[in-house]
Amino acid sequence: MIRNVTMDVLLKMRMPAYIKGTTYICDAIELFDTDPYYPNGKICSLYSAIAARHNTTANSVERAIRHAFETTLAKGDLIILEQYLDITNTQNSNLLRTLYFHIKQEIKERSEPAHICNSTQCIWSRQASQETLDIFCNKLAQAVATQLKVT
Repeated sequence: MIRNVTMDVLLKMRMPAYIKGTTYICDAIELFDTDPYYPNGKICSLYSAIAARHNTTANSVERAIRHAFETTLAKGDLIILEQYLDITNTQNSNLLRTLYFHIKQEIKERSEPAHICNSTQCIWSRQASQETLDIFCNKLAQAVATQLKVT
């Protein structure tokens, strides 16, 4: 799930999908999500873990991620970039962590139920409930009165 959301966000930023760094960034966010050591730990070990997945070197992973971020920061959608990244501190580690925390927040907001009752709807809903309750009470009182007359 987080991988799909990450890819959607990166593509919205206009990060080119054909750049290896795009895949590596998705891997990094996925590793951040599965192991709490990575977001708080050394990024070098993260690069090594990604490199092992793709049979490459940690230096190649670091360069590819840097290239992907640099390309996107230069040519991407600034509004989306500012929404997910700290564009003043463009170190890989900062960009990855910031992206991860913003994506996690977005996923959390998506999963929380939306409150669909605005003030007008709540007033109408309260009135309708009260009218229904009044009708029910009147019918119940009539039924009880009818039963008392019968007995």
